[in-house]
Amino acid sequence: MPEGPRIAFLKEQLDQFVGQPVVEAQGTAKNIPFPLLPEQTLTEIKTFGKELLLCFPDFALRIHLLFFGKYALNAELNRELQLGLTFESGTINFYACDCRYISEPLEQLYDWTTDVLHPSFDPDKALQKLLRQPKQLICDAILEQSIVAGVGNGIKNEALFRCHLHPASVVGEIPEPILKNLVRACVTFSQEYLSWKQENTPTKNWQVYQRNTCPRDLVPLRKEKLGKTKRSCYFCEKCQELYAASF
Repeated sequence: MPEGPRIAFLKEQLDQFVGQPVVEAQGTAKNIPFPLLPEQTLTEIKTFGKELLLCFPDFALRIHLLFFGKYALNAELNRELQLGLTFESGTINFYACDCRYISEPLEQLYDWTTDVLHPSFDPDKALQKLLRQPKQLICDAILEQSIVAGVGNGIKNEALFRCHLHPASVVGEIPEPILKNLVRACVTFSQEYLSWKQENTPTKNWQVYQRNTCPRDLVPLRKEKLGKTKRSCYFCEKCQELYAASF
């Protein structure tokens, strides 16, 4: 599933179409009123976590690439087209994604202070939300988009490693300063990830995600599907401390 930095990078690629009217709209997405789109001018592009928001004067189109979504800029893929928009200077096509038509003001639907890449991100609010889930495993809590929108499995693994924190740690047992550092690490890594996408070098910078050896201790990493989400966790048992509930 694309994480926040990849969606932010996609926005940068599509900013060239801002100010242009839609020439043609096509696809099979059930929630999109395709006949209404031609001649509508793209006024702005926003992102919220893993969501791309194409803004028009009276509505927005929300695209979520889910787990297997793809997009093609000025090209086509041999897959079922969910949403394709042609502008004066090019085309963007989306596949295997969730597309929605939004008529409400975006400010009423989105809390930008939870987006780790948004200038208004509030780390204190994120920390307080974590503290209100004391029985949850940190590997689940840090993936909740209502807490840190844009964080996905890769960022989760890297941020936990940077904070020397075991993914199976219980939130309520983790010292508050470490939780605060974890929120900060999610933001920092997301910003770095975006810069790596811009440089076309993202995969070279992963330290533990989809890796085999701990770069700190040079011992084999563990890979397990932990928590309610059962998402893959890559971690070092030697340098990532486990804060477990005591009975």
